[in-house]
Amino acid sequence: MISHVAKFFLIFVFFILFLSFKNQIKILENDLSLLKNNFNKDSQNYINKEILLTKEINQLQIKKLSNYHYPKNQKIIRFDRNEFNDFTIIKVNYAQPE
Repeated sequence: MISHVAKFFLIFVFFILFLSFKNQIKILENDLSLLKNNFNKDSQNYINKEILLTKEINQLQIKKLSNYHYPKNQKIIRFDRNEFNDFTIIKVNYAQPE
């Protein structure tokens, strides 16, 4: 009779442990999915802020460049960042040997 009670108690303890591990796994999976969603949102916010910051820096550089006088042969490209949202145009002038 005591062995039957001990077996029942041991099976009951293992059953409780199994349920607690199963519950803990569900909690961790939910936390992981929340972290993934928050990471995606935060990364998008970071990218948007970085784009806005580069637009502001470009506007400041254009304003700063407009105060200088350049020789006629130097070429400067000025463009509206709002018109070219997805692309950045870079023009490089190389010094040519004479």
